Amino acid sequence: METYNQEAVEAFAKTGRPIPGQSLTSNPDEPRPFEGQPEFTNFKKALDYTTAELLLEENYTPIVLAIADGVPITDLAMQIGYVGFREGKWNPDLMLILMEPLMYLLMALAEKADIEYRIDDEDDEEDEETEETILEEKANNIAETVKQKIGKVGGVPEGALPKDIVEKIKTIEMSQESLLAKPETKESTSLLERGQ
Repeated sequence: METYNQEAVEAFAKTGRPIPGQSLTSNPDEPRPFEGQPEFTNFKKALDYTTAELLLEENYTPIVLAIADGVPITDLAMQIGYVGFREGKWNPDLMLILMEPLMYLLMALAEKADIEYRIDDEDDEEDEETEETILEEKANNIAETVKQKIGKVGGVPEGALPKDIVEKIKTIEMSQESLLAKPETKESTSLLERGQ
């Protein structure tokens, strides 16, 4: 009878990677969103959808706050793209094509809010090559391309985003108070105190 090294089995189980053949055990009647056809296959439609979602106040405020806290633009764009892929909005190829315009869109939002931003994290440590590091490498390559295009302009270059998206960004009403200011809390009174 063959025995297995228990430490090796436990180490393999703790890696967080899927077990070989795991995708064959999922129910075919209930596929995950990314296992079917993507919702968007057209770049412009996917970018318009993402822009509309990002320009909603409940979405752009936390994003601008994250940028103000020092989260790199590349990381945010990668997260937005990955979430769209996971939800079945687009495939991985369209996700990577959307990276550069998403970065410009996030930069434009930060500029609109008058917040300094970082494009990428300069202090990356060397990791072993995994799928995640390959995606990060591609994102960093896109970040370098964006840095080169920005060059001396110091902001979003002219023509980097479609004109209709630039106009949408210009029409956003940013609150006059600082996004980092503590929100006012209203005093609440109980029904007994109101005398009702």
